[in-house]
Amino acid sequence: MIFDIWSILILIVIFQGVFLLSLFFFSKKKRGNVFLIGLAIVVLWYLAEFLAIRNVYQVGIDAFYGTRFGSWLVLGPLAYFYIKSVTNAKWEFTRKDLLHFLPFVLFWLIIPLFSSESLSHRQVTYGMLSVFDFRKKVVTPFEYLYSVIFFLQFCHLFAYLLLNLKQIKSYQQNLKQQYAQLAHIKWLKAFVLLMVSILVLASLYLYLLFETQLYKRVLDYIYVLPMGILIYAISYRLAGIEWLSVEAPEPKYLNSSLQASDQAQIVARLSTLMETEKPYLENELRIKGLSEKLEVTSHHLSQVINDHFGRSFFDFVNSYRVAEAKQLIAAHPDHTLLRIAFDAGFNNKTSFVNAFKKIEGMTPSAYRKRLIEAV
Repeated sequence: MIFDIWSILILIVIFQGVFLLSLFFFSKKKRGNVFLIGLAIVVLWYLAEFLAIRNVYQVGIDAFYGTRFGSWLVLGPLAYFYIKSVTNAKWEFTRKDLLHFLPFVLFWLIIPLFSSESLSHRQVTYGMLSVFDFRKKVVTPFEYLYSVIFFLQFCHLFAYLLLNLKQIKSYQQNLKQQYAQLAHIKWLKAFVLLMVSILVLASLYLYLLFETQLYKRVLDYIYVLPMGILIYAISYRLAGIEWLSVEAPEPKYLNSSLQASDQAQIVARLSTLMETEKPYLENELRIKGLSEKLEVTSHHLSQVINDHFGRSFFDFVNSYRVAEAKQLIAAHPDHTLLRIAFDAGFNNKTSFVNAFKKIEGMTPSAYRKRLIEAV
């Protein structure tokens, strides 16, 4: 084995991944972890395959060299079901969902089982797309098929990542209707964007290799090392998160039983409650808890907030928190913004700054500076 800096880095990431898997198996089961385990195993597989190829080490099992047969076809479904499992508390994996993995099983396992030796030596040694280069050659239908599959697996993953972004957007909208915080949503986005970056970098690598004929061994790490980063992201952030569950949204109030007089009554009671009891100071406030205080259904309260105030529950609560923060900044100019954020009901400084900018059009620090200058 070549023990240069690159190989050592890959080995470190592989050991990290193995350690991650041991944590999964010995920790309490959390929703979605089964798909994270699958993703971690697949990424480790790719890294091990790359390390074997780079060191010219022949494993002897054709299936191990999965990238030749479209092994990236499994990444999309695993990522898709992970996002679905953590954003939809009522979702359960069914036999029908197994169909998402059919292309992977078909092209990686079943077809190569009977005809893997039909790949040309050049495809195996220099890459699946080598059948399309400028050299004259005879290309068999089987070789052409797997060259196309090699390309399509990246398109397949990209399509699933788009679906994931759509799922995350829907989850974020539902969170805003039911919670006064957006806990961990940024990590879901980062997870998908990291996978997108791996896909883009892998495409860049193939472009440099195929179109420009420019190839240096170090270029392999354009996409290999980001895979390692994905392992670390799973290790230190996603693996231990307990995701907020959201209820499926009901149709938008078309058949609502809430009368105009009842709505006006709820508006008055809600405004009084927010001003006197200040429930928005609870950073874990949910629309369910607020509706119980008002003795109305969550659906009716959501309708009132959306229709009368023109805001989601999230923005409605944050408007009170920002107003509270403005009073605190004026009364206590010596307090840190972090303390102001917590005292106003926010659970972190980033959420505080974002909400303040959205409502006031400036950062809290700029607002405090303006107050000081006005004195």
